[in-house]
Amino acid sequence: MPPRSKPRTPSTTLADERKAGYNMGMKRFALIACLAGSFAAAAEEKKPSGPDEKTRIKIAEYMLRTPLNEASPTLVAPFMALDAQTLPKRLREKALAKQLEIKTLLKLNDTKKKGSVLQPVEGCTISTFLRPVKDIPTYQMMGFGEITEDEEKEVMDRTLCREIDLGCHFSLMIFHDAGSKKPRRLFLHGNDPMMSIVALARDKVKRAIGGNGYFGVRGVSCMH
Repeated sequence: MPPRSKPRTPSTTLADERKAGYNMGMKRFALIACLAGSFAAAAEEKKPSGPDEKTRIKIAEYMLRTPLNEASPTLVAPFMALDAQTLPKRLREKALAKQLEIKTLLKLNDTKKKGSVLQPVEGCTISTFLRPVKDIPTYQMMGFGEITEDEEKEVMDRTLCREIDLGCHFSLMIFHDAGSKKPRRLFLHGNDPMMSIVALARDKVKRAIGGNGYFGVRGVSCMH
């Protein structure tokens, strides 16, 4: 009989569970980050070379069917080096989404290592994380969830980060079509630590959490 899940106690909130899950994921992802970070230089030097088409397909199929926390780190770099547009049509969109997901998690991991005071990212602008509405399904495939304008404000109030900080250091994505009168839509990745603050807003938890709960008691802040 499978073990029963531990019941949520009054002192355990959805935010606590998200934070714990994030920390466990990032421990595993530290090794993946080292390997995936090294593939870039090699890819630039050896663009003409690489696995043959059959091997590329096998790598893509493996990464698509295997949860990231179970994937072999030795296959992450080759997968990230693949040009998803060269894969068969049945794999193309899913492979691109998986690559985007890994890049997002690597960015979150890098932010985690920067400490509790985050400085502006040089060269990063709103256009860096602004996408057309048609791209929403792809981002939903890679684990992004929609948040409201009020929830974004809650995150900014608690962290003292601006919207551009949330997009450059974290996973905020804005979807809006140029010239459209429809309101923009905001998304964060499910593994983004800022989702713990969103969860607090959604659960309407009325308790002090010491800072904002991301980098411990001190919390995170952004230099403007």
